[in-house]
Amino acid sequence: MHAKGFVAAAFVAALAVPVAFGAPAKKPSPTGPGCKPAVSVILKGTLTSDPEFVGAGTFTMNTTGGNKAGKVFVGGAAETITVGATTKVRRQNALKLIASVESGDRAVVHLRACKGALPLDAAELTALTALRVNAKAPAAP
Repeated sequence: MHAKGFVAAAFVAALAVPVAFGAPAKKPSPTGPGCKPAVSVILKGTLTSDPEFVGAGTFTMNTTGGNKAGKVFVGGAAETITVGATTKVRRQNALKLIASVESGDRAVVHLRACKGALPLDAAELTALTALRVNAKAPAAP
């Protein structure tokens, strides 16, 4: 009698293994935290304000150029950029603190956004935290 029970249990286990390993993996969400694919948003322009700090830092800039994802901000109103503790800031090609960036500096800002969220609007841009800010003093006249 035990042999029939053992055979039945082995048969059920053999059927369960392909079902467990054959299930497709969940795809990451195209929007929200941990989205795939994430795309770079590059903004080039001139800073119009000094950084302000209340928890996270922010500054505004007039955008004069950017990559495909950043072109929607060219020529519009000044955009607010959020800077966090993990943002790498360079000024005059040296690693600096965000406080060293000044109004009038030429800057390139690198952000990451979900591809599913494109095109971004001003509120979505402000919600993103910059990965890198590269700034240089204004060009000599």
